[in-house]
Amino acid sequence: MQSIHLTKNENALITKGARRMRKTKGIWKRAAGVMAMAALLMTTGCAQSSTSSGSGSDDKGGGSGGSVKIGFILSQTGTFAPLSEGIVNGFQLYLEQHNGMLGGKKVEMKVEDDEANPQVALRKYRQLVHGEKVDILVGPISSAVAYALRDEVEKDKKVLIDANAAGDDLSWSKKSDYVYRVSFSNWQNGSSTAKYLAEQVGKKAVILAPDYPAGKEVLRAFKAAFEAAGGKVLKEIYPKLNTNDFAPYLQEASAEKPDFIYAFFTGSDGIRFITQYKEFGLKGKIPLTGPLEFGDELLTQPTGEAAEGIIAGINYSPYLDNEQNKQFVEAYKEKYGKLPNIFAVQGYDSAAAIDQAINKAGSLNSQDLIKILKGISLDSPRGKITIDPATHNPIQNFYISKNVLKDGAIVPQILETVENVKMPEASPF
Repeated sequence: MQSIHLTKNENALITKGARRMRKTKGIWKRAAGVMAMAALLMTTGCAQSSTSSGSGSDDKGGGSGGSVKIGFILSQTGTFAPLSEGIVNGFQLYLEQHNGMLGGKKVEMKVEDDEANPQVALRKYRQLVHGEKVDILVGPISSAVAYALRDEVEKDKKVLIDANAAGDDLSWSKKSDYVYRVSFSNWQNGSSTAKYLAEQVGKKAVILAPDYPAGKEVLRAFKAAFEAAGGKVLKEIYPKLNTNDFAPYLQEASAEKPDFIYAFFTGSDGIRFITQYKEFGLKGKIPLTGPLEFGDELLTQPTGEAAEGIIAGINYSPYLDNEQNKQFVEAYKEKYGKLPNIFAVQGYDSAAAIDQAINKAGSLNSQDLIKILKGISLDSPRGKITIDPATHNPIQNFYISKNVLKDGAIVPQILETVENVKMPEASPF
């Protein structure tokens, strides 16, 4: 498998990437419109959605004409666009498998791009909630966006299924009765590999992440767990988000002569970092480790051999051996022509959570839904997950894995399982 050599022809790749991002934005806007129209046509009389708020309606039928309107706030352009694509793909696959229905109601989808910008996200939120009158929200990608949305959903009593944003305080100081996460937290993501790395790889590490909330929270969790296990962080390095050239940061990190480097980057940033790590000559000299993103298809597929040897803490792989995952992978490959990543699973599980909540609540009333969402369990492709009533975060397995090259593809080889990883009920920081 060939790696992507971003630094050798950076301008051409950036131009190509820009074109793809513009195409992605247009495609998703058209897709959202088509799906919304299709759902409306399936709904008797193409009726309009209910204008009542999530908290005030006692209508056991929910939305208009037996429909449920779902509003998505995702980052469809920029670094996080591939993550959003996976979430929508997974959600749509679940709908296809359930006749376009959740909780017995036809689904109308409204998808908006927040551009990973909290202010844009707030504007799109108001458009969806106060303009489109959506019943339930799904998203976002960015922790910064999630923190901005939290007070709005609390005020409007609107249920938000957090399909990705991993901000720790959504389970701690900013926990809301209306926000339930089906992905993972930055604390889980950062801490899962720390003990193993301290015991099996080395005691001295340099850690890197983008300079934004998720990056800082992942490194905070890793550092605390790593040093508790006897390790020492020599240096923390925070490049800006959307960095194109990591060479200065790789030079700074390698100069510390660590036993290994631990890094958190995702989306296009992650592809560039892994590729440039090899090009800079560090692959094979200083072990590269990271959280789940570094063992996920989203990064390992495009980076190929550059990702070989990375040790990561994953919570999903298309190679996990369980029946639910086998069926999911087969269906996903048939529909999209590629293997699913964790973000596709998060979209799939978002739909499953909504489906179960509406079915059991018998209502779209937010107060009825949250009674079900607290403690809900899902048979996910990643295995069973349970939303902890105390933190609104999933209790789930993580797997220490090493990327190996097998039959021309990067496959995560499971080294150790960390079972039922559960967030602390209060911040330890």
